[in-house]
Amino acid sequence: MTTSEEVLSGAKPRPNARSEAYNLTKKQTRFAEVYIETNDPIHALVEAGYAPVNTKDGRLDRTRTARRAQQYLSNPKLRAYIEMLREDVVEKVSWNAQKVLDKMYQTYMRATEAEDYTNANRSLENMGKHLGMFIDKKEIKQNTTFQGVDEAFTPDVDSDIKRLADISGYSLSVIKGGKGEE
Repeated sequence: MTTSEEVLSGAKPRPNARSEAYNLTKKQTRFAEVYIETNDPIHALVEAGYAPVNTKDGRLDRTRTARRAQQYLSNPKLRAYIEMLREDVVEKVSWNAQKVLDKMYQTYMRATEAEDYTNANRSLENMGKHLGMFIDKKEIKQNTTFQGVDEAFTPDVDSDIKRLADISGYSLSVIKGGKGEE
């Protein structure tokens, strides 16, 4: 049995605290964790350090190895540990925008009560950003002058616009935004 002094001093490695309550071996714990990661009982069995079942010619017998993995999965303690891990995974992936906003609001309320206005303002700022209230705007200027001589365009802009309108099939008033005459 490991004493707390041995654990704190580093003399003995601390067992996995989550699996400790289920009284599982290191291999069983590893099997459960790999199974949750991959949902592949054969892979979990091999990764945990259990010997797979091989055929006479040395190849992996997937059917018999799968049966062995299913035997481990039927262990009630291991099954309970796997369910606990699965619930952890579901909780982690169930975060959505609403849950984040709720947590920010809770932070805002606690910070306000504690008169911690820096964190209260930070929470409000993040909620405002989510709502699109603070949009960074940047002005982009683009030089549209042509370099060199281009025979397709003439110095007369109006005749170029009329020619483009004829090519595109739109009326000249559409090209000029409804303000020009035909």
